[in-house]
Amino acid sequence: MKTQNYSRLCARFLIALAAALPLDLHAQRESFNEQVRERVAALVNELRTQHGARPLEREARLEEAAGYLADYMARTDRLDHRADGTSPRERVKQRGYAYCDVSENIAVEYSSRGFTIEGLARNFIRGWHDSPTHRANMLDPIVTQTGLGVARSARGEYFVAQVFARPMTPGTAGRATCPR
Repeated sequence: MKTQNYSRLCARFLIALAAALPLDLHAQRESFNEQVRERVAALVNELRTQHGARPLEREARLEEAAGYLADYMARTDRLDHRADGTSPRERVKQRGYAYCDVSENIAVEYSSRGFTIEGLARNFIRGWHDSPTHRANMLDPIVTQTGLGVARSARGEYFVAQVFARPMTPGTAGRATCPR
C-alpha cells in the first residue's frame, strides 16, 4: 500500500515538474535572448562611437520588426532579408514607422557547446564587422534608431536581425520630411 502511494506521489511530482519545465525554459531563453539584444546594441554603439558616429536609440516599432524577422527565420531555418516575403522597408512600414532610411543586418550562429551572452553577441558583431556592407550599416552616420531581434531555432541556432533607420520628421503643413 505504501509503495502505491509513493509511486503516485512520485508520478504527480514528475508530471508537475514536466509541466513547469517548458515555462521556465522558455523564460530562460527569453531572458538570454534579451540580454544578447542588449549586448549587441551596446557593442554596435561602442563601435559607432569609436568611429565618430552617434549612438543609436532603440525604437519599439523597429524592435518589433526585427523581432518578427528573427523569430520567422528561426522557425523556418531560413536566413534571408526577405525570408517572410517582405523587405525590411515593408516590415517597418507595416508597423507604422515612417522612415527616411532603412537598412538591416541579419546573421545566424551555432555552437554545439552553446554560447555565453557575451560570446554570442561578439560573434554577431565580428561577422558584421568583417563584411563591408554590414559594417557600413552599423556605422552609417545618417541612421539614428535601431531595433533588434534574437531567436533560437529548434535546432539550437541563434538568428539575429538588427534594423537601422532614420525616421521622418514633422514638416510644415503637416508633411513629414527627410532633412539631411
